[in-house]
Amino acid sequence: MLALALLGQSASALADGRDVLADAKDNQRIDGCYERAELNEALDLLPPNELLYGVNADLIRDARITNARRPDGSCGGREAAGRAAEDESGGSLAVFLGAALVAGAAAVGTGVWTSRARRGGGE
Repeated sequence: MLALALLGQSASALADGRDVLADAKDNQRIDGCYERAELNEALDLLPPNELLYGVNADLIRDARITNARRPDGSCGGREAAGRAAEDESGGSLAVFLGAALVAGAAAVGTGVWTSRARRGGGE
């Protein structure tokens, strides 16, 4: 009966730190959903130089937010990360137009000031 229960679990539920490292090295991203202990174990398995300078260490640290299994079994952070990437609120367009307006006003003001200075200096 215990064997049947274990067969029903997903492969990532039976993972350890080595499986997390293999997932990260596979395609330079972590696709699975892992327990925090598994992600921490993966960091512990990295050599010191890779822990400081390696891409895999950064992937695993990020996965502690985006790929950590929640108590309800879902994978943490994926929905929020997807919504942030798909944000089409248009805020960046408003910032661009505001900056263009300020730059245009500064250019016109500089032109007016230069024109007045020329007229005043030549008389």
